[in-house]
Amino acid sequence: MYYYEIYIENNRGIYTYKSKEKYEIGQWCIVNFINRDKMGLILAMTEESKIQLDISKIKKIKEAAPVLSIPDNLMQLIKWIRNYYISDYYSVIKAVYPGALKLNYSKKAIYQKDFLENEYLIGEDNSENSLDEIKKFNDYMKKRKEVTIATLKKNFSSKIVEKAINEKVISIEKKVILNSKISKGEKKKSEIAEKEIILNDEQQKAVDTIKNSENQIFLLKGITGSGKTEIYINLIKESLKQGFGSIFLVPEISLTVQMIQRLEEEFHNEVAILHSKLTDKEKREEWTFIRNGEKKIVIGARSAIFAPVQNLKYIIVDEEHENTYKQENNPRYHVKNVAIKRAFLQNDNLEEDETVKSKKIKVILGSATPSFETYYQAQQGDIELVELTKRYKNAKLPKFEIVDLNETAENFSEKLLDKISQTLQKNEQVILILNRKAFSNLLKCKDCGNIPTCPNCSISLNYYKYDNQLKCHYCGYETQFNSTCDECGSHKMRQIGAGTEKIEEELVGLFPSARIVRVDSESIKTKQNYEKVYNDFKNHKYDIMLGTQIIAKGLDFSNVTLVGIINADIILNFPDFRASEKTFQLLTQASGRAGRGEKDGEVIIQSFNGENDVIKKTIESDYEGYYKNEMIIRKMLNYPPFGRIVILVISATEENLAKEKAQTLRKEIVKNIDTVVKLTTNNFISDTFKSPIYKINGRYRYQIFFKFERENILKIKKIIKKCAGKFQKMEKKLRITIDVDPINMM
Repeated sequence: MYYYEIYIENNRGIYTYKSKEKYEIGQWCIVNFINRDKMGLILAMTEESKIQLDISKIKKIKEAAPVLSIPDNLMQLIKWIRNYYISDYYSVIKAVYPGALKLNYSKKAIYQKDFLENEYLIGEDNSENSLDEIKKFNDYMKKRKEVTIATLKKNFSSKIVEKAINEKVISIEKKVILNSKISKGEKKKSEIAEKEIILNDEQQKAVDTIKNSENQIFLLKGITGSGKTEIYINLIKESLKQGFGSIFLVPEISLTVQMIQRLEEEFHNEVAILHSKLTDKEKREEWTFIRNGEKKIVIGARSAIFAPVQNLKYIIVDEEHENTYKQENNPRYHVKNVAIKRAFLQNDNLEEDETVKSKKIKVILGSATPSFETYYQAQQGDIELVELTKRYKNAKLPKFEIVDLNETAENFSEKLLDKISQTLQKNEQVILILNRKAFSNLLKCKDCGNIPTCPNCSISLNYYKYDNQLKCHYCGYETQFNSTCDECGSHKMRQIGAGTEKIEEELVGLFPSARIVRVDSESIKTKQNYEKVYNDFKNHKYDIMLGTQIIAKGLDFSNVTLVGIINADIILNFPDFRASEKTFQLLTQASGRAGRGEKDGEVIIQSFNGENDVIKKTIESDYEGYYKNEMIIRKMLNYPPFGRIVILVISATEENLAKEKAQTLRKEIVKNIDTVVKLTTNNFISDTFKSPIYKINGRYRYQIFFKFERENILKIKKIIKKCAGKFQKMEKKLRITIDVDPINMM
């Protein structure tokens, strides 16, 4: 008898089952759980001697499920994510395995024997019609062997079906139906475009370095427009010809449209697409094609890191600095860390032989502005640094100009308006960026000072003029705006702070003949929307693209010669130690959209704080200089990459309960930590404090901030996991979330 530790679908616990059959780790099976058949995933085999239960009471696995298994290397990765990010199997498996796997049941009629025509007449008068129906029934069931009762009753009278059941001509069984049918299409022959990508000397050197190096992890640091994509495609193409696969990750769904077009031009039907906007059915279909080896190249956003690519050779993380690579809900993994761990796990499992070098997975982290943590690792020699210092096809870097917003009362300075006008006159295109959606970010009553706030969250409501609605960006609350103050009834409501809606309205008034498209999460909601806007702008159906930071990343439009940053200070003022780094990255990436073709580009940066070091270093294109300045501060404060951070958030619908229990939990954690680590300036636990956004979706939130030396963090995480887990079991009204290596400090 074999014993297995099994994850049960939609359940957080792990359960022991037994079977005479041998199952593999990662295999799906069907088990009885609380009197219902459910899907189970084999996590581990266990020995009978280690089971602390009555062996006789352990249930048996019913049967193997007709579903593709999860490969062993991904099962190892699931376990690592669960431990490293202090998560659970339920959350991690949902992230790794695509779509909902639901078990449906159908009553099936199973053929057992024929009616005896001379004994089992149906009609009371032994009519000929009854004999005909018996013959038809016998022929039908002999041919099909198994049909649903519903189908049987469509073809035959209820009387003959009931008689067949009573006389054991058919038996009735409940059969499992899995919602994972795959559309069957004709398998097309693999194709690779034969057109040659001409690399410059710098690009060729980068390709040769990555291919021939003994190292596994690379940082491809190339200025905007330096042709990193051509390097990626060159490596993917060569590895595909040798039978290897690749995963290509982009930070935003908007970027997948551009990259899908590039990859499909090169690799045709070898490309699979995975991202959050796909339906469960679409995800399952792509996952199955990948798992079966029918598709060897995967492109997608965050979740594509879990694609079960056969003979995986390259994992490419493009724009690796982007915050969207960090999952904001459980499991709170970071794609970069998962990619590196996946490569190490798979490479460790390779058998040592002369071909082992060619089989090793390599991870390429690409960016013009790498995260400071990644660049620090490259400086320390943990990651191999490969640099590109020239733009592809000798395109020039754009010219910068800073405009002081203190000298204008409007959202657009005269300088920016003049430049937009000149660009449009030359039949060239403009990208304008404001990292704030809505029409205005709040309303304020001029008479009583009241600001409409979300009833569920401690945050002001954003005003959307087109829908005439007030919306909360955190819980999704919406209400119609009736143009009056809820407190005093005044009609004098002032709009404060401009969002993309308001800027769009102003642009329409200023440039009535210009064709303008707005791109933010309110205006672009589906993959079809993204694809249409991208292609329309590329084909010059629009003159101006206005949007939030999603249009600042990686998009390549050769006719864009002007980029305008409406307000560079928005991210800079966030209460986050990475705020200035994020601003530097956004400004550099945004400016990189200008002058990518043969025409020269210009960038206008509007700011209330033009003397800020971040803005100065951006226009000087001085990444290294800014990095060095920032590292001095981070080392002094023991912030990453020097120290490690964990944030614990305790929330409840009752304000006093949240505060009281957060303080109790902190005391318990501190008491346990005191036994293993001495608390110092660098090994620090904050007091409990209100989260920067105190209330979200009706829950009051308190935080505990942990900052520790790297060598101590494993011990600290074990204590946090133990104390928080124990506390959560006792306090059902509380919700405890743990964020390891957080990106969002809010």
